Amino acid sequence: MSEKKEGRERVIRDIETVDEAVKAEKDVEVGYHNAIEEHILLWLATEEDIIESYTKLIKNSESRKIKGTLTKIIEDSKNHIMMLTSIRKSFDKIASDEHRHAKMLEDLRTEFKK
Repeated sequence: MSEKKEGRERVIRDIETVDEAVKAEKDVEVGYHNAIEEHILLWLATEEDIIESYTKLIKNSESRKIKGTLTKIIEDSKNHIMMLTSIRKSFDKIASDEHRHAKMLEDLRTEFKK
């Protein structure tokens, strides 16, 4: 049975060596950052496609109601793109930190194996 930590199951076991610490830092990037980045990129592409498609629909529509509704959705999608871009930058910063942490730990491992 997994150990509970502050009301949740632990995701990783206790890290007891520098080698395990290096692996944990690298696993975060591969296991989380890459997957999240891929999903954010797909979401951004979806929002861009929505804007393009709805813009064409507006041009081809005679209905004021359709045009008004699609215009509001386009504005929301533009905001979503800005927010997703910001989120992506934040995740990139986290990934950069994790990469730096792994390098710092690798340096420690090398120093203490001498």
